Amino acid sequence: MSWARYITGWATAEVSGAEPERFLAALARQGVAFWGAAPPQDYTLTVRVPLRAEKVLSDLAESVGCRCVIRARRGLPAILGRLRRRYVLMGCLALVLALLFVGSAFIWQIDITGNETIPDGPIRQALRECGVDIGAFWPRLSQDQVRNSVILRLPGIRWITVTIRGSHAQVIVREKREHLPVLQERELVKIVAVKAGLVEDVQPLRGTALTEPGKAVLPGETLIGGYTTGRFAVQGPARAIGTVTARTWYELTAKAPLTETVRQPGGEKTVRWALILGKTRINFYKGSSICPVGCDKIIESWPMQSAGLFTLPITVERTVFTARDTEARQQPALREEMEERLMARLVEELGEDGEVLSSQFTASTDGDVMYVTLRAECREQIGAEVPLTAEDLAEIEAKIPPKTEE
Repeated sequence: MSWARYITGWATAEVSGAEPERFLAALARQGVAFWGAAPPQDYTLTVRVPLRAEKVLSDLAESVGCRCVIRARRGLPAILGRLRRRYVLMGCLALVLALLFVGSAFIWQIDITGNETIPDGPIRQALRECGVDIGAFWPRLSQDQVRNSVILRLPGIRWITVTIRGSHAQVIVREKREHLPVLQERELVKIVAVKAGLVEDVQPLRGTALTEPGKAVLPGETLIGGYTTGRFAVQGPARAIGTVTARTWYELTAKAPLTETVRQPGGEKTVRWALILGKTRINFYKGSSICPVGCDKIIESWPMQSAGLFTLPITVERTVFTARDTEARQQPALREEMEERLMARLVEELGEDGEVLSSQFTASTDGDVMYVTLRAECREQIGAEVPLTAEDLAEIEAKIPPKTEE
């Protein structure tokens, strides 16, 4: 049914007689539109006509020897006609429309998107200080003023926009990206060990190798010095470049309870209702809303709003508490699951360039707790760049032989 017909309204007429189909021909001759003609039984048919043509139906029916009865009236005019004498209902409808009109000029909902590192709390506080808050009269707000004020209060924000539709404020935030420092070619660094291991290979592309295959190193030990050497002596400081591959050993342990607590389905349910008006909460129950021990808590909310049209500061909330009985069960395949997690943690620790040469798992129990230990031998790159300190530069300068005058 089209909106045009709903606005103008229509009537469903029942025509009975020896030849009710002649009534349709009379409607066509009179220029009255009709649709939905159907014979519900012999010598009777139903037809729909515009509500404005209702007055001529009886005369047309008599002219063809039939009788016409209006069975139903539908559409907006029919609804308004039924409400004409219901003053209380009309008053409530007018009050609701007034509330929608007045309430649409205030902010009743604020959603923040786009923030990754800055929590919603500081952003809402900055918006509140700039006038963007629940219950604020949004027509007096200035988009440019809000944006500039929030950016001054939160230096980590690059830009912010506030879009208000139907009392719903949509806040979109873009944060500043911190540029990681780029290590320039001329910066002086050395390569040190970040893990203990047995060196297998040293590839000094620049700098001086201070270790060799077969040597054990500890974390923090310099592997490639940040200086260059000539045939006989140190030439000067430089940026060390290279890789050091070593064998490393890991021992990782995890623990977990042998049994797990499982909640049984079913149980007694308790339903509590509440009404939220703006920032005020009205509870229709006694006591606290904290979930009792051993119960599941499910909260359902029905805000008075229509997306993109209006938002009212009214929310109906329903809380359901379901009592659950618990049962201790043995965890199936617990050891296999713990071994998989330990191996995944080891692979993450090694990174893309590392590899596991050998591994062994051991398990033990202590009461209701299982312990699983992973011991593994690996191969990985253990060198990391560290800037040269003033002490390092002083040591390098001390190794450079003095220039002799010819």
